[in-house]
Amino acid sequence: MKSYFFRFSVMLIAISLCSITFAELKESSFTTGGESSKLEYGFALLGDFHFDRLGHHDMDWVKETHPGDVRQIENYSRVTKQNSRGLFESVSNSLKDQNISTFAIIQTGDFVEGLCGSYELQALQFKEAIAFVEPLTPSIPFLISKGNHDVTGPGAAKAYSDIIVPWLGKQLDTTITGTSYYVKHKSDLFIFFDAYRPDLDWLDEVLDQHPARHVFFIIHKPVVPYNARSQWHIFSKDKDRFKREKLLSLLGKYRTIVFGGHLHYYSVLRRKTDGGVFVQLAMNSVIDFDERKVELLEGVDKYTPELVDLEANFNTKTKHARRELLKKEKPFIDYFELAKTPCYSLIKVSDNYIDVDVRLRSSQSTWRQLRIERSTLNVINTGYHNRINKFTPKQLDGE
Repeated sequence: MKSYFFRFSVMLIAISLCSITFAELKESSFTTGGESSKLEYGFALLGDFHFDRLGHHDMDWVKETHPGDVRQIENYSRVTKQNSRGLFESVSNSLKDQNISTFAIIQTGDFVEGLCGSYELQALQFKEAIAFVEPLTPSIPFLISKGNHDVTGPGAAKAYSDIIVPWLGKQLDTTITGTSYYVKHKSDLFIFFDAYRPDLDWLDEVLDQHPARHVFFIIHKPVVPYNARSQWHIFSKDKDRFKREKLLSLLGKYRTIVFGGHLHYYSVLRRKTDGGVFVQLAMNSVIDFDERKVELLEGVDKYTPELVDLEANFNTKTKHARRELLKKEKPFIDYFELAKTPCYSLIKVSDNYIDVDVRLRSSQSTWRQLRIERSTLNVINTGYHNRINKFTPKQLDGE
């Protein structure tokens, strides 16, 4: 077990589907010296990461079966080599600077690129991704939600179950048997939800049986669409509309903070439901070098069907349907901002607030500061710095 500086242990409850796991933190030795209502801690939030090396792939298989992904694999391998170490060093140093206990580093899926071509190569990619992360995040649990790239390719799903799932259990000092699980930390509930084998009955049960001060829901796919690819959220198909309504209702009822990725954008929005409201925060942590100032779309008036024009050449056959989805969603959105930029967030949790400090690329300087009020889930802009953030790349050793 990693040694932590906070109260931490776990209870695991397995259910019939092998893709589902519960985990709950138990009592240990950490004390804060304050009342439980005043407990405060921090964690880091990362979006898509896509750890990759060219040696992880059977490139003949990739060229034959996924020719359009060759350039993507080459790019992610380059980004991993040049930029990933700098990102994790910045995250680690930034967490140390917070001067509060650190719960975890949370990553919202697509931890690796996948598309390796065999079980053996996918297992190698997972093992090397873990070997990369662990030395850079000592004494901090690294917790992830399953992304589509994590299980794409021959043998990928089995390799994920064989390697990543046990590793997650190791972070929590327990045995995890599946890819949806929850963690109780202090007064709060963290739910890591498998968007590709979703079980809403399990989610309903977890939320009902584990009252919490703050509820965090970590999922790879967006729950609410927010950019040109508005058909890429969970339960987006018409046949799944009742499942989507149930998910939205649960998230609103329990006043949830949703963390996601998948679309490679930064976004924050607040969504109304019949049962209440929830906030969705999206990250993209594929760090590349681009020192231009970031254009931030800010204000609910920017949440319109015209968001599809951000990618004018993307699948023009579905443009009308994507516009209609955004048009249908718009009446329920009462806070919105969006930027196409790599970033990560430092999040501080206290009794009445969740403070979000967004940092561009691998910078240790704040770009965006937001506060989410516990009582209302109102999102308040407490700081914005649209400046150029420069940093020096630190390459990985080897391919």
